[in-house]
Amino acid sequence: MLATLRSIAQSVSQQDNLGDALNLFVVMVKQAMQTDCCSIYFADYSQDNFVLMASDGLNPEAVGQFRIGFTEGLVGLVAQREETINIAQAQVHPRFKHSPEVQEEGFNAFLSVPVVHQRKVLGVIVVQQRNTREFSNDEESFLITLSAQLASQLAHVELQTLLKQDATNHKTSVLKGVASTPGIALGKAYVVLPKLDFSSIESTKNTNLSEQKKLFKQAVDATRHEFHVLANRLSLSLPKEALAVFEVYQQLLDARSLGQQVSKELELGWDAKSALKHVIEDLVTQFEAMQDPYIKERAVDVKDLGLRVLHHLVSTESITKSYHEQTILVAETLTPAMLAHVPKDKLVGVISVHGSANSHASILTRAMGIPAIWGIENIPLLQFEDKPIILDAYAGRIYVSPSKVLTQEYEALRQKESQLHDKFDAEHDLPPITLDGERISLLLNAGLDLSSEHMSAKYSDGVGLYRTESWFMQRGQFPSQAEQEQCYREVLSLYHPEPVVMRTLDIGGDKVLDYFDIEEENPFLGWRGIRVTLDHPELFLDQLKAMIKANAGLGNLRIMLPMIGHTEEVDEALALLEQAYFELQEEWADQFYQIDKPEIGVMIEVPSSIFLLPEWAEKVDFCSVGSNDLTQYLLAVDRANSRVAKLFEPYHPSVLRALNRIATDCQALELPFSLCGELGSEPEGAILLVAMGYRRLSMNISALNKVKWVLRRLKVTDMESLLEQCLSASSAIQVHRYLREFIIAQGLSEIIYTQSGTKNA
Repeated sequence: MLATLRSIAQSVSQQDNLGDALNLFVVMVKQAMQTDCCSIYFADYSQDNFVLMASDGLNPEAVGQFRIGFTEGLVGLVAQREETINIAQAQVHPRFKHSPEVQEEGFNAFLSVPVVHQRKVLGVIVVQQRNTREFSNDEESFLITLSAQLASQLAHVELQTLLKQDATNHKTSVLKGVASTPGIALGKAYVVLPKLDFSSIESTKNTNLSEQKKLFKQAVDATRHEFHVLANRLSLSLPKEALAVFEVYQQLLDARSLGQQVSKELELGWDAKSALKHVIEDLVTQFEAMQDPYIKERAVDVKDLGLRVLHHLVSTESITKSYHEQTILVAETLTPAMLAHVPKDKLVGVISVHGSANSHASILTRAMGIPAIWGIENIPLLQFEDKPIILDAYAGRIYVSPSKVLTQEYEALRQKESQLHDKFDAEHDLPPITLDGERISLLLNAGLDLSSEHMSAKYSDGVGLYRTESWFMQRGQFPSQAEQEQCYREVLSLYHPEPVVMRTLDIGGDKVLDYFDIEEENPFLGWRGIRVTLDHPELFLDQLKAMIKANAGLGNLRIMLPMIGHTEEVDEALALLEQAYFELQEEWADQFYQIDKPEIGVMIEVPSSIFLLPEWAEKVDFCSVGSNDLTQYLLAVDRANSRVAKLFEPYHPSVLRALNRIATDCQALELPFSLCGELGSEPEGAILLVAMGYRRLSMNISALNKVKWVLRRLKVTDMESLLEQCLSASSAIQVHRYLREFIIAQGLSEIIYTQSGTKNA
């Protein structure tokens, strides 16, 4: 049964349009379950009813025509309950609705399951039989499992079809994601395919047959050469029988084998990538259907061969590909390297299919001030290629092939947005002092984009978080102590005499080094932060010594330890710091510079740390709250997982209460404290934090002037009244309502105008 499930799921996913996918689906399910009828209804939320989209057993003329209301009949009952219904004699059920046009009079047994994707009922699958009987538990489980497996695939195919139809009819397609860096971007899509797969390829036609044949031949020739080089390289270390696989590959590439089949697809008008996709997917399906294990395993070889040809095919096309003047980068999963390749004067927006708005990669886009949206529906990326796009990273919407009217509306909104930022920037040299005289230190989260950070160094109060791991991630190996010292010296000198809080190497989770790969089933709860460096004291001591030496004669260094959850970790880290300090004293005994011992602090991001502050206050000099990870761990939400991105809510009452407790405890313990998470980069977050007692907020450079502008127009006493309301709220929704009402009442509604404006656009 498992093999049948996989076969149906794979076959449906390979279809290029919704109609073909659903027709194939009902035929295969009917055959697999040996029933008399299988049908699928899709929900049409614009008309509040279900439409019969495909059927093998009901009247073919009713397909696409017959509709039944959301609350009508057994189909409506399945959707309402969102659960399976299994009835021996459907026509006597009180909710049965007789519909002559579908011609289901002869059917009695009725089994139906809802198709649910991301909490939304997409449709209903119905299996019927003439016999009066209840379907077995195995049959019920089969249909439930099939529905769960295919929900995302059917949503994917549906979206794919809509995009194609909209492009053909010159209509605008709207996709929904999770906004990361707020802003509006208008430009053209530039697609990056880091990991090529046939699922990324959209089947498209091309009328230039000779050009497509030439492209395919070049790709095959390049693949042949690749295999020839590999065979020669391995000939001395592998036996002849093992090298025979390369001969098999060469034969498959022959014009009479793969080439002949691809040529037939090209003659039908498909472009080279689509033709290759069709042939390889058909071959893989055929091999996987074989009973012989050896032959079945050849599907892997065929797919590998096809992907190699595809790689050369795409590489050949990419040679002439250039960035648009207004480039919106589209990637399966965004990486810093992808951002680095695009000229900064051309990059206006980012779309990442996978990942979430709370991942470290998204933090990079916020540091650069580039509008970004994450976690959109998983569709073939090349659907976007070169298409005009509007990216609304306030409302989390992506408009593909927007109309002229919509484009004009968004150009006007972007102009207003630009004018508002000019207003913020006009006060960059004024102090961040509230109306009732409270001075708030605004510091930078630095280390991601040094070129832009350096430009505004003089307008901040120093660096509240310098991410040393970002520099490590840009290299091909661990830097030497001397290289680290030089890097840290430049940073400390740039911001001198203002303080620079350097976080020791914080890798793990979604921050990986190519040369120090960490593979774990649950990386966010695994080997990361201080756990890694304490297990590798040689790396830790090298970094501590480099920092201390770089600080000689300057004295503005502060060192911060990440991911501290145990008192023993504090003690071990302090012991290594003492060792580094002692060894440097001996090493520099005859040097002119005096070796200063910098202040050392801990990050409060593991929930256990909240309750250990009294013990740690006697050991460390300061602490800084990492609100991103603290929120992740308090709410048990993987912040890099787009499926649960909506549950990552820094304004959740429990998060606010935890932050308030930290501030209260630190004040009582006389332990200096600050916050360096993303929450401080938002005006609403900054307002609540100041009300709690935070007087040092570290944020992305793109947010600094906006936060300063807002705080200069408010009184702390008013913020404290707002905080009381928010701390007593029962949900994040309520907190957001209080914040919005407060901002409007204070006459600052212009900072939220874009959100409301774009939602109605």
